[in-house]
Amino acid sequence: MRIVLYLFCCLLFTLLSACGSTKKTVSNDKEPTPSLVDYTNDDDFDGVKNSEDQCPYIHGPARTFGCPDADNDGIQDDKDVCPDLKGFANMQGCIDSDHDGVIDPLDKCPDEYGESELGCNTFSASDTDGDGVNNDVDKCPDLPGLFTGNGCPDGDGDGITDDIDLCPYMYGTTEFEGCPLPFNDVMAIIGQYGDPNKKAGVSNVGYYRAFDGKLYDSNDRPINVVGGSITDQSGAVWTKENDFSVDADGVIRNSESQMVKLDDENYLFLKNKGLLNRKPINVSASNNSGIQFGNEERSSSSSGSVNFNNNSSWNQNNAFKNNDNATSGLSDEESANCNRIDLNSLKASIYFDYDATVAGGTSLRYLNRVVDAMKKCSSFELQIAGHADGDGSTSYNKVLSQKRAVSLLNYISGKGVSDKRLKYNAYGEKYPIAPNTTEEGKQKNRRAEISITRSK
Repeated sequence: MRIVLYLFCCLLFTLLSACGSTKKTVSNDKEPTPSLVDYTNDDDFDGVKNSEDQCPYIHGPARTFGCPDADNDGIQDDKDVCPDLKGFANMQGCIDSDHDGVIDPLDKCPDEYGESELGCNTFSASDTDGDGVNNDVDKCPDLPGLFTGNGCPDGDGDGITDDIDLCPYMYGTTEFEGCPLPFNDVMAIIGQYGDPNKKAGVSNVGYYRAFDGKLYDSNDRPINVVGGSITDQSGAVWTKENDFSVDADGVIRNSESQMVKLDDENYLFLKNKGLLNRKPINVSASNNSGIQFGNEERSSSSSGSVNFNNNSSWNQNNAFKNNDNATSGLSDEESANCNRIDLNSLKASIYFDYDATVAGGTSLRYLNRVVDAMKKCSSFELQIAGHADGDGSTSYNKVLSQKRAVSLLNYISGKGVSDKRLKYNAYGEKYPIAPNTTEEGKQKNRRAEISITRSK
């Protein structure tokens, strides 16, 4: 009997053990608890370890070594003179709107080129309007203008004053009444390809200044500034304020130089003041474009009506180009050649060897081509973006990419190109164009990208 009882107890124990093992197996099939992000030695939780973080107790991106960068231009806020405006490294994080070498915050005349320390034209009794043209040769002595117009307004700098220029904001010639081509050819090109200023203007502020000098919204309806007030094509006032004006770039600004924008829903607003009009602009008032295309006669006070014809000298394989500023020191023919240059053809990527900051000799052919264009066309401005591969620390790669960009700038400026026309930014390893997992990919990422724009 004892033997039977003993065997029964053993069987019961075996069954209980098996049940416990099954429960344990089921419980182990549950989803494991996800591991937490490792913030060891990262006191501000910004992903940059304290050993590399220049601001270990303030959250900031890796591209600025863990320090704040509000405008995302790659320059730490405490070193950025314009922390809320995306600028350039060699301009202390700011921009220079009038290209006179004085950054906007220090420039008392930010929209007017000036050679004084304050960025303004100094007043002279011999130059009443301060436009740099002395009264004895200034045909508009009380109205600031350009030397190309003998002291009168000449928005495109082509030597034909705005009052008789059929294309006042399009560089042209006397032969075509201030247009680069016969007026009807210009209109036909704009009708087919669109105004060259429209895409950039609408993208930036929601409106653009056309070749005729007037402002239009994305649907080509006119926008006016009359007596300091912003009005639509019917003359209706859009805002209560009356301190607005249009700057040299065709942008509406208030008395504090703040930019007025128009959004996709036709609301006017300022970045720092918010909404300007309480209800959207009436877009159903007219569906007609403010710009008319086709053969349209326009009178000129210098030569009467313009003779239109259908014989266009335009080559449709060439992109339409516009230049809002004079190419100083050049003949009309040379300036026209500069305006016809396709800037995309001057883009170049210069590649570097591992850890090198000086480009190889094979790059000189590309650099010399860029230098030649910059020296021939003084309205061109150049920007270089330095990059690095993924090897090494973030901070090291940022400095490496800066050295690469600066080395190219030094070469270009050493060939006689003004420093005022050269800018750069350094991005380190932030923007790879190929995977950093292969040597071939890393070689493509060790680069400096050159782009050229026309000054505005």
